[in-house]
Amino acid sequence: MLRVLLTEYPDNPYVNIGIDEALLIKGKGNILRIWRNNTSVILGILSKISDEVNLEFVEKYGIPLVRRISGGGTVFHDMGNINYTIIVDNNSEITGIDFLYGTLLKGTINAIKRLVNDDVEVYNESDIAFKGFKISGNSGYIYGNRYLLHGTLLVSSNLELMHKALIIPPKNRRKEVNMIKYKVNNLSNLINKKIGQEEIVNAFIESFAKITESEPYIDQIKQDELEFAINLAKNKYMKKEFINKFV
Repeated sequence: MLRVLLTEYPDNPYVNIGIDEALLIKGKGNILRIWRNNTSVILGILSKISDEVNLEFVEKYGIPLVRRISGGGTVFHDMGNINYTIIVDNNSEITGIDFLYGTLLKGTINAIKRLVNDDVEVYNESDIAFKGFKISGNSGYIYGNRYLLHGTLLVSSNLELMHKALIIPPKNRRKEVNMIKYKVNNLSNLINKKIGQEEIVNAFIESFAKITESEPYIDQIKQDELEFAINLAKNKYMKKEFINKFV
């Protein structure tokens, strides 16, 4: 079975980010979560703030700064950006990065292909592009045999605000990285039409149900999972020492 959660706390990005870790640790079986944050900046676990964030701008306008547990670069969230999280027990012979980006990422790729009714391209292992623009960035985390892959889909995000909040490209960019990583656009612009949340949700559910070979069902977050996420938000994600791990 594929447990599908549409649980989101957009006004509290610390809890929203904490839910991913809570589901990884407390959850069982295959879980797909689709969610959004209000305007916020989400750091990768190793992201250096001074390299990737216009901190003066972010602080001036009170934009929350949150650090997640997965790697990858800093991303911008708002309600025009759809996030997904897939968590599975990996009992296959394929492990590590090969499983995250060689197996699980196919669910994301196929969902987006369904939405654009066309092919997409993958760069830098985990950046998904369409018509020469990056529309989805993805990163993963491994907890024993539990694998988490989560990512973004730019649908109708405020790209002007994104470019003011983030340093694009970052100061620490690696030379071997394909620069399409920093050339972003909204899916709605590229297909020249509005795309609804329900269509996106259905595409991701059907794609990941196929990848995980499991029957999807809509569920609610459990009380112990939510309490664990709130505790993580309070004692980890909101802590300055965690956010400012790399400044």
